[in-house]
Amino acid sequence: MTGTSAETGGDLNSREAIHTLVQTFYGRVLDDPLLRPVFLEVAGVDLEHHLPTIEAYWRKMLLGEKGAYQRHMVKKHEAVHNIKPLRPEHFQRWGEHFHATLNEHFTGPYTDKAHRIADRILANLQEWLSPPGGDGAAD
Repeated sequence: MTGTSAETGGDLNSREAIHTLVQTFYGRVLDDPLLRPVFLEVAGVDLEHHLPTIEAYWRKMLLGEKGAYQRHMVKKHEAVHNIKPLRPEHFQRWGEHFHATLNEHFTGPYTDKAHRIADRILANLQEWLSPPGGDGAAD
């Protein structure tokens, strides 16, 4: 293979691949001037604790690991949204980075599933955090 995603990472069917996904994706997010402040200043994310939690989430979703992730994701994002509203452009940029990370580094059925889960996460969070009849952004 020449330059394919399988050559660099294969599929997301192992703990190691999920670790690589999370590390690579968060590298992109933290380099993004729109998203970095949301994670580090507004949410006050402690990366040392947050990244293993996110890895556990993806292991649960992709590998079916029981007990790997026990938190309520929507409530965590709602708390951030209550401090500084998450706007449609935040969700769009998160999705762009996530899908680009997948496309550049992984391929296969688990990767396809990760794309679908990410789209569902974005849609569900935007719907949950949107005011009734709103556009996903609080005023």
